[in-house]
Amino acid sequence: SEEQEPEAVLHQRHKRSIDDDILVTKEDRREIANCNSILTFSSRPKLQKETQLGMHITFNTADVPHDLLLAQAMLRVYKQPSSLEQRQNFTVSIYRRIYSHQRGNNEDDDAVYRIVQSVNTTSSYKGWLEFNLTPTLQSWLLQKNYQQSRRHELRVAVDVAGLSGLEAGLVAPQQQARSKLEPYIVGYFNGPELLVKVQKLRFKRDLQKRKANLPSGQQRMDKMPSPEHYRPPQSCERLNFTVDFKELQMHNWVIAPKKFEAYFCGGGCNFPLGTKMNATNHAIVQTLMHLKQPHLPKPCCVPTVLGAITILRYLNEDIIDLTKYQKTVAKECG
Repeated sequence: SEEQEPEAVLHQRHKRSIDDDILVTKEDRREIANCNSILTFSSRPKLQKETQLGMHITFNTADVPHDLLLAQAMLRVYKQPSSLEQRQNFTVSIYRRIYSHQRGNNEDDDAVYRIVQSVNTTSSYKGWLEFNLTPTLQSWLLQKNYQQSRRHELRVAVDVAGLSGLEAGLVAPQQQARSKLEPYIVGYFNGPELLVKVQKLRFKRDLQKRKANLPSGQQRMDKMPSPEHYRPPQSCERLNFTVDFKELQMHNWVIAPKKFEAYFCGGGCNFPLGTKMNATNHAIVQTLMHLKQPHLPKPCCVPTVLGAITILRYLNEDIIDLTKYQKTVAKECG
């Protein structure tokens, strides 16, 4: 079991047990803190011949936004205790398939694989094996412009003659029944922190549906809320404002949260501006000038402190995106 592993081996980034407190390491926390988008790529099995001992898995990198910059990517493969001799040492290696423009893409007999990384383990180990896949994923993302229909392939192999990955205890992806222990890639990205990506995704998916629902020769007009529903307060303050993704017709691909409190600022900024209104010098000067020249507008009640919101959503059936959007929630007004 994992308790029998040497402490020096157990506490490494590339090898972690699900029962140990290193499931999320300091390196993980540092990567999470330094990025604003985390993408998870689930694996799919690849049909292979019975004579092939290596475990072949494929990944889909389509629909990853072009404006995301990859910081780091890790492949995680789960290992169960195997039937080998107790505590037998062996090596698990990851190979990346190299496609050639000169040969057909379906010639598996002549397929070329290049080693990516290897990890040492034992037959009794139970937990996740982790491999640095940053250069490989970066290459896949650069190639996706002209390889949209291709799934990228990796081969997972062990260095024991005649031993398959499954016999070594490696968990492979299933075609139908999915498992939480299947191999996956986690990628840490940085990119724009605006909700434009979510907005564009909603528009793209709903455009045809909206057109189909429009009566011929008529233009649909969205119902505007009655002005009586909102009565601004006398002085500037923060007011409740709930964003509901179902109401925005985005609930089919937004996993969480289903809704959140964004708040908004409303009310008048009247003279004199108190300290609790968080007024800026510009707002104070504008208020004084409004008293002398009424044609100049009074300062507006706006957010002075904004907070972040984290949204978990599907990019497609194989990719889940967790992005932190800054300046989304009004914390204070003034």
